[in-house]
Amino acid sequence: MARRRKKLEAGSWKLEAGTQQQPPPAAQAAPPPAPQGPPRNWPPVADRTLIGKSIKRLDGPDKAQGKAKYTYDIIRPGMLYGRLLGSPHAHARIKGIDLSAAEKLAGVKAVLALKDPAGEGANGKAFYQGDEIAAVAATTEEIAEDAVRLIKVEYEPLQALATAAQAMSADAPAVFPKGNVSQQSLQQEGDVEAALKSAAHIVEGTYSTQVQTHTSLETHGGICEWEGEKLTAWVSTQAVHGARDGIAGSLKIPQTNVRVITDYMGGGFGSKLGFDYQVVVCARLAKLANAPVKLMLNRKEEHLVTGNRPSAYAKVRAGVDAKGKLVAFDAETWGTGGAGAGAAFRVPYPIYVFPSRRQRHRDAYTNAGPQRAFRAPGHPQASFITEVVLDELADKLRLDPLELRMRNVLSATDPSQEDPSRQWRKYFPMGAEKIGWSKRHPTGDPASGPIKRGMGCAGNTWGGAGSRATRANCQILPDGSVLARIGTQDIGTGTRTLVAIVAAETMGLPLTGVKAEIGDTNYPFAPGSGGSVTVASVSATMRIACENARDELFAKVAPALGVEPSALAAKDGRIQVKDAPSKGMTWREACKLLGVQPISADGAFGPGLSSTGTSGVQFADVEVDIETGVTRVKRIVCVQDCGTIMDKLTAESQVYGGIIMGLGFALYENRILDRNTARMVNPNMEWYLLPGMSDIPEIDITLVDQPDRGPVGLGEPPVISTAAAVANAVANAIGVRVRKLPLSPDAILQALNEERTGGTL
Repeated sequence: MARRRKKLEAGSWKLEAGTQQQPPPAAQAAPPPAPQGPPRNWPPVADRTLIGKSIKRLDGPDKAQGKAKYTYDIIRPGMLYGRLLGSPHAHARIKGIDLSAAEKLAGVKAVLALKDPAGEGANGKAFYQGDEIAAVAATTEEIAEDAVRLIKVEYEPLQALATAAQAMSADAPAVFPKGNVSQQSLQQEGDVEAALKSAAHIVEGTYSTQVQTHTSLETHGGICEWEGEKLTAWVSTQAVHGARDGIAGSLKIPQTNVRVITDYMGGGFGSKLGFDYQVVVCARLAKLANAPVKLMLNRKEEHLVTGNRPSAYAKVRAGVDAKGKLVAFDAETWGTGGAGAGAAFRVPYPIYVFPSRRQRHRDAYTNAGPQRAFRAPGHPQASFITEVVLDELADKLRLDPLELRMRNVLSATDPSQEDPSRQWRKYFPMGAEKIGWSKRHPTGDPASGPIKRGMGCAGNTWGGAGSRATRANCQILPDGSVLARIGTQDIGTGTRTLVAIVAAETMGLPLTGVKAEIGDTNYPFAPGSGGSVTVASVSATMRIACENARDELFAKVAPALGVEPSALAAKDGRIQVKDAPSKGMTWREACKLLGVQPISADGAFGPGLSSTGTSGVQFADVEVDIETGVTRVKRIVCVQDCGTIMDKLTAESQVYGGIIMGLGFALYENRILDRNTARMVNPNMEWYLLPGMSDIPEIDITLVDQPDRGPVGLGEPPVISTAAAVANAVANAIGVRVRKLPLSPDAILQALNEERTGGTL
C-alpha cells in the first residue's frame, strides 16, 4: 500500500481560504449564444392539450415503487466505498498526517492525504469543522470507517471565530489571510438623513436571521469509475455539465474524457450546483485503487460542509410621512457565510418604494463551512427585515399594514404597473380576501386566554431568465416514436415530465408518444437547475428543437398531400392540412415516409418563448401560546405568478415545497455553534429542527397563469415571503414584535418578558 499512498500537491484541489472549499471550475464549454431567428410562439391557449393542465409526473410510479435509481442507490461491479476524515477542530494547523495504519488494514485499497502539513494557507490548515483532511476507499463501508479512525493527525488547535460578533470584535485574532471582516460596501440613493428628518414616524431596531444549513434528503457525493483515461461519474448534482467541467478542470483532463450522469437527484436547493470536492476525491481514489468508488457524505458531514444560507443582521432606521408614504430606509448590515464566505443581501426589499435609501454592508468570516446558493439567495433575509419594518411603521401610523403596502408598491399611475412581473397591487387584495383579512384585529389579540391569533402578509419577486446557451435535440424515428434529449437534470421538480409535455404538445401526440432523455452530459448543453432558470431554458429550447424536427417531417409529407409544408399541422396524432383537417394521414403513416432515415433536429434557445420576472404575495394565519411560546401556523394563502403555467400540478408542488421550506426558516431551522470552539452542536436530524408532517398548515395556492408571457421559473419565489408573513402574524397575535428568526418558543417568551419589564429585544 505504501506505493499507492499519494498526497495532493499544494493548492491543486482546494482554493485558498476565503472562498468556497472546492476546486475551481474549468471554463464551461457552453455553446455560443443562440442565433437570433424569427420569434417563436406557443400554441394558442384554445389549442393546448397538455400545456397548462395538471399532468402527473412520468417518474412518479417508479419513485413510489422504489424503482427510481438515485445516485445513492447505484452499485457498480467491484465497487469500493469511500469515506472522508474531517477535522474535529474548527480552526487548526495540520502538523502531521500518518496514513500507515489505515493502509495496512485488510480491505483498504486506497488512502489519500488531502492536506499537506508543509503547505501554506488552506492546504496546511483546517478552517472549519469537517474540513477534509484525508480519504480512504475500502471493500465495505464498515472497513472504510475503521480505516478513517486509524489515520493519525497531529493538530495544533487555533482560536476559532464562532459568531459574526466575534469576527467583528477589535480584539479578535487574525484568522483569515484577507481579514476577518470585509471592507464596507455602500449603496445609496437620495438624501437619507434629510428624508428621515422629514418623517412623521421613525422605526429603529436591529433585525436578524439565523444560519440555515443544507439538509437535502439525498446527501452529496457520487460514484466514479475509470475506463483507461475516461471517467464516468454518477453524481447527485443540479448541473451535469457544470459538474463535468469542474471535475475535468480539477483533475486536469479534457472535458471530453468525463461523463456525468444524474438519473434522479434527491434534493439540492442550490447546494449541488457546484461539482463538489468529495466527487473529485472519489475520482482520485478510484484511479488509485483501479476500481469504481462510491463516496456519499453522511448526515453530519452534510450539515458541516455542504453550505448554508448565511445569517443576516440589520440595524435599521426607517421613516414614513403622515400620509403613509415611505420616505427613507437606512441600514447598517452584516452577516456571516462561514469561512471566508460572503453574506450578501439587499435591503430594503425591492417591491416597495423608498425614495431615499442606504445600505452599508460588511461580511464577517467565521470558522464554519462556507455558504452556498440556497433557494433564493439573500431574498428571505431581506424580505423578513423589510416586511417587519413595514408592519412596525404601520403600527406607528395606526394604519392597516396591508393599506401601507398598497400605498407604497408601484402606483396605479405608473406605466410600469402594467408590467406582468409586477402585480403586487393586484395580488395583495386577492390574498387578503382569501385569508379573511377584514377580520384581522390590530396588533395584539384582545381575546382572553393564552392562545392568541394573528395574521400577517409579505410579498416576493424573482428573475429567472432562460439561458441563451441552452441546446436540445429531437428525433423522429420511422416507426413514429419521438425522442427528446437535453442535458438538463430533474432535481425532483418534474423536469423530465416538462420535456415530454413540450415535445408531445409540439407533435400533436399524447404524452405516451414521446420519450424524454435527460441527466447526461452526452446530451446537448443545458444550464444548472438553479436560479429558477430551468423551465424557461429547457421548455423554450426543446420547443424549437421539436418544431425543427416536426417541420422536417412536414417537408416529407407535403408532396404526398399536394400542399406546401407550411399548410400542415400536427394535431391529435395526425398530420393534416390546416384548412382541410380531413385531408391528412396518421402520425405513424407520416413517419413511414422517412424510410430508414430518422429525422434528427437540433434547437438553440431563441427569443419569444420565455420571459423573466415574477411577483407574488403570501398571507399567514397563526396561533401563539403565550404561556409556552409555541407557534402553530394554521393557514398560508399564496398568490403567485410564473408566466405561462406548463404543468399546473408540478407548479403547485413547487409552491408547496417552497412554503414548507419557508416555514422551516421561520420557526425551526437554526445552526448552533459552540461559542468557544465553533463546533456545531446540532449536526443531526434530532436537534437541527425541520418541519414535520404535523407542522404543515393548510396551504391555499392561487397560481396566476399568464399564457402570453411564456414560462418563468418558480423554484425561488415561494420560499421568500413565508417567514416574513409568519413573523408579522406572530406580532399581530401577541402584541409584541420579535425581530429575529427563528421564531422559537424561547425567542417569543423573551420578547414577551422584555415587553412586560420594559426592556427591548
